[in-house]
Amino acid sequence: MSIKIEEIEKEIDKIIEEAKKKAQAIIDEARKKAEEIKNREVPIDKYKAEADEIIKNAQVEAEKILEGAKKKAEEVKNIPSEKLEHAKREIIKYVTGIE
Repeated sequence: MSIKIEEIEKEIDKIIEEAKKKAQAIIDEARKKAEEIKNREVPIDKYKAEADEIIKNAQVEAEKILEGAKKKAEEVKNIPSEKLEHAKREIIKYVTGIE
């Protein structure tokens, strides 16, 4: 049984051609999928809902901070005059260097 080189070369060429066809089919399918992915709509509703939740939480937190600041301002406003005068004297002493 003798195999000719020409027959081997033909078989090799056939294998190479089949491999090229399979590779091209894979590339074509990948391009098709990439195009589908590229053309998909972005689920904006999901991100909008998340953004709305973040904004809502930030507003709640800002309200808490504002309420705390109002309470603190009210406390400062209601400091007894004696205590306020004492604090003023202490500040003046500190600034002028008198002990």
